[in-house]
Amino acid sequence: MFSRIKNVFKRSVASRVSGRCLSIDHDPESLYRYSSGRWLWREELQMACRWRKFNTTELAQAAAPAAGSRSCVKLAKLSEGSFNKAFLLTMDDGKEIIAKIPNPNAGYEHFTTASEVATMDYARNILGVPVPQVYAWNSSADNPVGAEYILMEKCPGIELHKVWDTITDRQKAAIIHRLVSYEAAFVSLELPMYGSLYYAKDLDSTNRDHCILPPSAKDTRLSAFAIGPTTDRNFFDHGRAGATANQGPWATVEEYNVAIAEREKACLQRSSQFPDPQGFYNGPGQYQQISRTKLQTLQDFEKVAQYLKPTDPILSKPVFWHTDLHWDNIFVDENDPTVITAIIDWQAVHVAPLFAQARHPTFLEFDGEIPDTFDADAIKLPDNFEDLSEEEQHAAKKLRGAQILWKLYEVELICQCDDINRAIRFGKGLLGRLPSLAGNIFSDGELLVQDLLMSLQQEWSQVVDDPVANPCPLSFADADKTAHDEQFVLWTQSIELMTDFLTSIGGYRGWDGSVSHEQYNTAKEHMRLYKEDFISRHSSTEAERTRWLEVWPFPD
Repeated sequence: MFSRIKNVFKRSVASRVSGRCLSIDHDPESLYRYSSGRWLWREELQMACRWRKFNTTELAQAAAPAAGSRSCVKLAKLSEGSFNKAFLLTMDDGKEIIAKIPNPNAGYEHFTTASEVATMDYARNILGVPVPQVYAWNSSADNPVGAEYILMEKCPGIELHKVWDTITDRQKAAIIHRLVSYEAAFVSLELPMYGSLYYAKDLDSTNRDHCILPPSAKDTRLSAFAIGPTTDRNFFDHGRAGATANQGPWATVEEYNVAIAEREKACLQRSSQFPDPQGFYNGPGQYQQISRTKLQTLQDFEKVAQYLKPTDPILSKPVFWHTDLHWDNIFVDENDPTVITAIIDWQAVHVAPLFAQARHPTFLEFDGEIPDTFDADAIKLPDNFEDLSEEEQHAAKKLRGAQILWKLYEVELICQCDDINRAIRFGKGLLGRLPSLAGNIFSDGELLVQDLLMSLQQEWSQVVDDPVANPCPLSFADADKTAHDEQFVLWTQSIELMTDFLTSIGGYRGWDGSVSHEQYNTAKEHMRLYKEDFISRHSSTEAERTRWLEVWPFPD
């Protein structure tokens, strides 16, 4: 009996809010913790960085006036992402709004929320992009709610993933056309520096460097905005939080590139543990990760940082970009899915060079070969299509459809804003790849950056107009290249070993071990069995077995 009463209490917590009871359809503690899944390794750490306590009554009291209602009568937790908690708040008059509360892993306090709100405002009201309206927000946890929060409009429409497989190719093309028009609007911005967008008033009190946007004759509202420190998660995630690093804003591409390298160096100087390795490093016969190699690679990168930019300045102009356009972040009209009703999740959207930002939308990505033609008729099914099984034929048709849409996006870029298309191509080239790869060296990839730097030295005459007057500052000798090639083989081998191991347990390269609650027990047992099998197969002595256990990258 008492247990039943307790459960009823959990399902409906009565808190007096403006004379009405606030109904909470969850155990109050579950509102604070991550409840959408579990992790096979480092679970305690993963849960801790997603735990956020707040005052539900105060949140409801803040929501009612924001919605223009008398009181909030219900709070329901929605599906949560990695960095935020989202709640549906229902008012006494039936209005519904969304509350978003950032987790500790979302980014730097104040700046992450302040920039998100300003960026949403700019995208919605200056550029005309369909973005939820923000009703109220607070970027300080020192408030009655006890946490930073954003109260915003509930998006009209439905998530794109709910209709994508049932709409016509013509409708899909219309959606892509509309998305490219928004991205073209991003490029139309005339922003003065790299960093993140804020309201100028939110930076005045922080004593942080910032640059107020120059007023425009067309729009006097611009002077309310400023470029301040970046909210790019690469300056916060994977052990980078707290590193003494220049977070901007930056006036030139060279300053931006050097800041990336200096950030990685600062992380290496404060920690000898490298987060999220992509290979089985430091095991017997494997590649040995050491700080010295990483630091030397970053120093070499800085020698050429000023040259790692396009000759056309348009391709490196400061722009903000929504880099996470997956199915659930795009809402469309249920009756006419060609109409995009909202684009959500603007957290950590930052201002960077166009070539570092532009990319295909996430929802268009696929596994398979990217065609080198824009002719849809030339993208064909396999020659042996008729010999395939029904399941294989379905997969082949699906791949061809994805390939056509990928190229259609590129065609739209050429037609609407070829600068974006050219920026993507530059970003995939030697000069464009180096800054992003160097920005991951604290974790991994120093040998890949070394490899590209050696290629840069060989191709120097194509980088500068006068290689005699501007000789390459890199000086790799033949012995350096030989030693590098030997280490590169070990590095690649270690990556392949980890990829094979993760695939064997149902994961993939870069996986953080997240699984559903239903999968957890079975997956944990598989992990234990495959770990034992791996170590047994790759150990010929007890000393090697001991070493594998010491360097095992997936701690229980």
